[in-house]
Amino acid sequence: MKNYPLWKIFVVFILLSLGIIFAIPSLLYKEDTGSWYLDNRLNLGLDLQGGSYLLLEVQTDVLIKEEFENFSDTVRIISRENRVKINNIDKQNDVLKVRFDSSEKLNTIREEFLKNYRSVTFTITNNIASISIDDIYKKSIQDGAIKQSLEIVRKRIDESGTKEPLIQRSGRDRILLQLPGVKDPERIKDLLGKTAKLNFHMVDDDDTKSLSLNIAPFGRMIVSDISNEEIKYLLEKKSRVGGENLIDAYASFDPTEGHAVSFRFDTTGAQKFGKATSENIGKRFAVVLDGVVITAPVINSAITGGSGIITGNFTSQEATDLAVLLRAGALPAPLEIVEERSVGPGLGADSIAAGKIASIIGMILVCIFMVLIYGSFGLIANISLIANLFIIIALLGTIGATLTLPGIAGIVLTIGMAVDANVLIFERIKEENNKNKKVYETIKKGFDRALSTILDANITTLIASLLLFIFGSGPIKGFSITLSLGVIASMFTALMLTNLLVHFYISFASKKEINL
Repeated sequence: MKNYPLWKIFVVFILLSLGIIFAIPSLLYKEDTGSWYLDNRLNLGLDLQGGSYLLLEVQTDVLIKEEFENFSDTVRIISRENRVKINNIDKQNDVLKVRFDSSEKLNTIREEFLKNYRSVTFTITNNIASISIDDIYKKSIQDGAIKQSLEIVRKRIDESGTKEPLIQRSGRDRILLQLPGVKDPERIKDLLGKTAKLNFHMVDDDDTKSLSLNIAPFGRMIVSDISNEEIKYLLEKKSRVGGENLIDAYASFDPTEGHAVSFRFDTTGAQKFGKATSENIGKRFAVVLDGVVITAPVINSAITGGSGIITGNFTSQEATDLAVLLRAGALPAPLEIVEERSVGPGLGADSIAAGKIASIIGMILVCIFMVLIYGSFGLIANISLIANLFIIIALLGTIGATLTLPGIAGIVLTIGMAVDANVLIFERIKEENNKNKKVYETIKKGFDRALSTILDANITTLIASLLLFIFGSGPIKGFSITLSLGVIASMFTALMLTNLLVHFYISFASKKEINL
């Protein structure tokens, strides 16, 4: 072994040892153990271990409706400031019709309105104003809602502890969810079914007449209590601070109220919250989540620290889930489940078994072929091939990759690619052996001549894998990751491990010539 550098022996030994060590959890353990090492293994995709499939539809029509409600409120405010009476406001299709008492000052109202909404059409005919939005503006609202919903859904799913979910856009306004290992998706559905729109409103306890008549005057709204729909609150319509200023929320425990949710605002939210509480001491401050009042405590003192606590007779799980929802942020629009499927583990078990059979048969045939053609050198190639599989599994497990059916195909493909590199090396050694009978010089020249060909072939494959990863999705990305790691592992085993084993064989057997 004097002809082989010591540092290369050390590198090969370390990397091969790490490959075997980190491949063991994926090969021997299936259940979570709580151990960092044992749980550092391959995750199986939906097609292999079963789970839940959900197709969600983002209700973007709600956003368009809210937008027109904002138009209506803005027109009312501007008209009141200009002392212009409104007779009627009616929405017809995607046009808001506002009938005024007279046509005076309508141009002024139009100019002030368009200062707030630049992409809106505001036309005046006699004393009737027509407010509408075009398809481009509507599409921008819908696209923005889809992108925001995707991000928030991803945060909620990650916070729930689901491993390696597939979350992607499907069509114009739908989101596809694949949740491997989730047999009962009810909790996930509960998390996704809540918009989690959090706002803080002042309670109007003075106007008892409007509340008793169940009629909210302008600038007010009537909201039910979360625990009892018969309990109503008259609230200021404009929130004093909203969930967009929330930066953290976590489950906590209050000695008097039990399980609760503690929260913390950013600088802007802290200022708004502090101002609202300092100016309204002795009044009630309602916490509104998704259109219902969770709690409405009396403000006893100013809260200027930017943090607070939400109570509401929560269970431990409810407090935890609410904290998850608040941390992830509010959905811009409700989500509706349009398709739901449960995938049993039976299909996955069959696929895994078929993949194992295919891999084993492929390995056996390749090993037999290599031994028949190259003899002892073929046996060396077979050892490198087995090491290659260990390294691939270790790499996939270390990065927490998800193995799917295409991923299994990628592993099977790398078996052939790993052998191909060894074939190139042995053929170059054979060519050099016909020219030069010096054993170690022949081996060195054989590996050197094969190097450029191996690099060219594998780099082009890596480029293709990179393109699949960038432009593909779901299983296609899984295939590209598996293929890329397989290419890297095959280059290491062919250029380093095979080289070491060939030198070890020649040295151990005291070979004076090479027989290929």
